[in-house]
This record gives sequence, structure tokens and C-alpha cells, in this order.
Amino acid sequence: MADSRKEAIKEKLASTRKEFLNTISGLTDEQWATRAYSEGSEWQVIDILRHVADSEKGMTALMVQIKGGGEGVPADFDLARWNQRVVDKLSEKGPKELLEGMGANRVVLLDFIDSLEETDWDKKGRHASLKIMSIEEICNLIADHETLHLAGVREALNS
Repeated sequence: MADSRKEAIKEKLASTRKEFLNTISGLTDEQWATRAYSEGSEWQVIDILRHVADSEKGMTALMVQIKGGGEGVPADFDLARWNQRVVDKLSEKGPKELLEGMGANRVVLLDFIDSLEETDWDKKGRHASLKIMSIEEICNLIADHETLHLAGVREALNS
């Protein structure tokens, strides 16, 4: 059973990543600078890439902690503040560096998935959204999160 879960999640992750990369490959500097979100602070398309690149790394680390018996993020975690801080921190990185980081993060995530035993999938902890989630739910969320932000990129580029 664990192997079928692993394969299903890996396929979902591969599919969403391929679609994301197909959409952003070949973007011009002007397109990277396109305004995408303006709720709270303003994000450009490049900021979405910064956010997506970091979020997978963070969620993988979170799952490692949960697998080891950790509770997840603190109950007072401020996701909006965290996201903005990360985007600001990565502001000097361009698409090439960010995409390389995403590739490295994906290797770590897939290695983590391969390490999971059947009993690990249902272990739960607090996600950055403050929801209590299982490792399986967080794995799926990584792909869903990428799809969500892909829609934001497409909307920005088509407006």
C-alpha cells in the first residue's frame, strides 16, 4: 500500500512541476516583473517563483519533523509574515538560481517520500496554515500549492 501512495504522490508532483516549468520557461524580464498579487504586499511573477521554491523546502522540513514525532509549526505561526520575509530574503535570486534550488528541493522531497513507511503517512502535525495535517496531506498540498500559484502566474501573464 505504501508503494502505491508513494507512486501516486510522485506522479502528481511530477505532473504539476512539469506544467509549472512549461509555463514559466522562456519568460522575459518584463514578464517576470509582471504584477501578480497585490493583497497585502505586491508580488511579481518572479516573487511567486521565490515563494514556491522556498515553500517546498519548508514543507519537506516540516514533514521530516512530523515523521520524527514533532508537532509542526508553533501555534502562533504567522504564515503571511513568513512568506513575505522569504520573498524579501530571496529578492536577489533570479529565475536560474531559483529553478536550480527547486530542482535540489525536489530531490530531497522525493528521497523523503521514498523513506516513508506505511505508518508514517498518517502522522500529523501543524502545518504553516495552522491546520493539523498528515504527512500524506502535506505531500499532496505541495503539488496543489504549486498548481494554485501556477494559476496566479497564468492570470498575471494573461491580464
